[in-house]
Amino acid sequence: MNDEEQRLIEEIDGEIKRESAEPAEEAKPAEAKTAGRKPFRITEFDPPRDREMAVFTHAKKLSEYIFVITEKSPVKYRWNIVSRLLDTSVEIIEDLYRANYERGEDRVVWQKKAMTALNLLDFYADTAQKKQAITFRQMTIIARQISEVKKLLGGWVRSTKQKSAQS
Repeated sequence: MNDEEQRLIEEIDGEIKRESAEPAEEAKPAEAKTAGRKPFRITEFDPPRDREMAVFTHAKKLSEYIFVITEKSPVKYRWNIVSRLLDTSVEIIEDLYRANYERGEDRVVWQKKAMTALNLLDFYADTAQKKQAITFRQMTIIARQISEVKKLLGGWVRSTKQKSAQS
């Protein structure tokens, strides 16, 4: 993973931490914060130990971020646009894993499904922002991360097509 990818992942990690922080906790004194449970952390996504392709890591970070920000979405949107955001973010990861276990044209089919789901996720994020289910800043972060996953997925598609053309 290059420095730019590492920086993007660290930036998304910071956003997830800021979004999931409780406002009441921030106002507590420092000695009160040390008591209780350790902060929530998903260690499976830490880049140094992660041996997956970058597209998987970025897609997982995107999905994790969407889960964090939608917890605070208005109730009236939770069963329509928010659920679509959540479902599509998981669908992208499913499609990527299915593509990883296939070869040739079958792989390209799953990669295309993942790319389609990314485009839908972009639409859902834009709609959620217009309906004020998420903030403009959150939508911008999602859009930037979608763009990064699309770029990585596009490279994987090109690589797959080159390999299948050589065979």
